Amino acid sequence: MGVPKGLFAYDGRLSRVLLAVFQCFAVSALFLLTALPAIVLDQASGRASHAAIWLGVVAALPIGPGVYAVLAGTRDFIAEGGYAGAVFGRFWRAFATGAVRLRRLWAGTAVIELLLAYNAALYGSGDGAFLAITAGGALVAAAVIAVCCVALQGVTAERPLELLTVALHAAAARPLAPLAWLAVLAAALAATQLPVFGPNLALFLPAAAAWAVLTANRRLGFDRKAAELGR
Repeated sequence: MGVPKGLFAYDGRLSRVLLAVFQCFAVSALFLLTALPAIVLDQASGRASHAAIWLGVVAALPIGPGVYAVLAGTRDFIAEGGYAGAVFGRFWRAFATGAVRLRRLWAGTAVIELLLAYNAALYGSGDGAFLAITAGGALVAAAVIAVCCVALQGVTAERPLELLTVALHAAAARPLAPLAWLAVLAAALAATQLPVFGPNLALFLPAAAAWAVLTANRRLGFDRKAAELGR
C-alpha cells in the first residue's frame, strides 16, 4: 500500500499538524517564560513578609503582557487557519506592544494584587476572607483578559480608561464570556495538578486556553459587542 504523495509534503496534512503542535508548544513555553520569575519566587518564598509581597507583585508584572502576547499569537493562528510563522518574533513583538500600550492597566493591576496579597497575609486564614480574596483575583483575571481581547480587536481609545470601560461593558453585556474564561482558567490550573501528566500538559495549556477564550468570545458575542461599543 503506497503512502499518499501529499502526506509528507511541506504543505501536506502531516506537516500542518506538526507545525500547529509546534506553535502551540512554542507560544505556551514563551508565556511560561514570562511567568517564570513569579513561579520561582513563589516556590522560594517562605513566610509572608513585606519584602516577599512586594517582590511577588514585581515578579508577576511580565505575566500581563504575556497574556496579551499568547492571545495575540493564538489569534494569528486562528486567522491564518494554522501555523502563522515567526512564532518567537511575533510573540515578543506582541509582548512589547502589550507592555507599552497597556502599561497603565498593568500598573493598576499591580496595585490591586498588592492589596489582595496584604489581605491574604493578614486575613487569609478565615474562610470568608479566603473567598473574598479568591473572588477579587478572579475579577482581576477576567478584567485583564477582557482588556487584552478588546485591544487585540483593534478598538481604539484615546485614554486607557476608555479601553477598560469598553472591555468591562462588553463583559457585563455578555456575562457568559467572562464565566467561560474563568472556567477555562480553572480547568487549565486543575490539569497542571494531574499526577505524571500535569507538568507535560502545562507546556501546551496556555495556548490551548487562549484558543478556548477566543473561541468563546466569538461564539458568545463578546467580540461583536466590543466592536459595537468601540465604534
